[in-house]
Amino acid sequence: MPTKADKRKKKSLKERLRERQVKYQKALEAHRIRLEKEIKRRSKRWTRGKVLLALSAVILVLLGIYIALYYTPPSTQPQQETSQSQPQQQPLSANVIYIWPDGRVEPESAPIVNMSANYYIFTDDVQLPIIVLKDNIVIDGASHVLKGSREAGSKGLDLTGRKNVTIMNLKIQGFDYGIYLNMASGNTLLQNELTDNYCGIWIIVSSGNNITSNKIIKNEFYAISFRNSTGNVISKNEIRAHNNYTLYFGYSAGNIIHSNNITDNRLGVFLYASSNNTMFYNVITKNYEGFHLFNSKQNLIKMNKLLNNTLGLVLSASSLDNIIYGNNFIKNAVHAEAENATNIWDNGYSEGGNYWDDYKDKYPDAQELDGSGIWNVPYIINENNQDRYPKVNPISIPYP
Repeated sequence: MPTKADKRKKKSLKERLRERQVKYQKALEAHRIRLEKEIKRRSKRWTRGKVLLALSAVILVLLGIYIALYYTPPSTQPQQETSQSQPQQQPLSANVIYIWPDGRVEPESAPIVNMSANYYIFTDDVQLPIIVLKDNIVIDGASHVLKGSREAGSKGLDLTGRKNVTIMNLKIQGFDYGIYLNMASGNTLLQNELTDNYCGIWIIVSSGNNITSNKIIKNEFYAISFRNSTGNVISKNEIRAHNNYTLYFGYSAGNIIHSNNITDNRLGVFLYASSNNTMFYNVITKNYEGFHLFNSKQNLIKMNKLLNNTLGLVLSASSLDNIIYGNNFIKNAVHAEAENATNIWDNGYSEGGNYWDDYKDKYPDAQELDGSGIWNVPYIINENNQDRYPKVNPISIPYP
């Protein structure tokens, strides 16, 4: 009579991976819930020292306003940018650098120089968080480092409520949130390096932002997190070495993810209850999971290279009506898994489906259809999901 050990030996690699994945997904969801509670708790946490410091700062500011009212003549300069939205920030602090709506940098000793009305440049490394209160500016890090001490709730660059701000050439390390965007739109993050933060870039209720040509490496929990955000573009970034989420989209729609190199992460691109996002020209390699769509619908995944991942693409928890075609699935332990719901794995005969490098092993008797570059037997993922027009040869894709 076969023992339990014998039964375990007979399980295929796919079965073992599936069991492992189910356990992992349960743990992941439980961890996500705990994480949400922790984030809320951390963001509200104030030490007694911080409260005293904040109160002292408020008293100093009120004193300054009193002195200004009695000893400063009225300004003859026109008021500018009074319509900018002012976020509900923490009280003024001596441990924060401010860029004010009128263009001032405070404290004046901060190594950030206002070179012109709308251009700021770092002249040295900075070890204080920065709150930006001015729209339509460029902040050039000039390859300097913005370094924090991983204080709970800390934000390297806080762009809450900002519009049309460009952050470029800056190295950001050691914050809870390297760059923080809340209700922010039209901002550009260009050629920055974000490492050793809890979250490299945190984006919530924000739209129309452009994240391009950055290096986002080895942050603790997220490379980039999107929550309730739409119409953002994430392109040409190098994103690697994250042990949890890498690109995370929660309740987000209409974002474009293209031409990124996403390598050596736990979860490459993870969509949670998100729809109508487009992913193309990405290289997804050596991750545990390349793409994972959880309860996500009507997304487009086309012309990506999924190489050497444990699980190339996973569709779970009623993810349906997603369109997946023109991708190369090469040397993944399992190319694709889909739970029950139906998805679309080709774009019709004219454009075909995907390239699967194990096709001939699965269908040794299949033949090419009249020199079309398409096999005559569909590639079956499960009973509800099949690539009707699998490609004979790898698809030419303009990878980054």
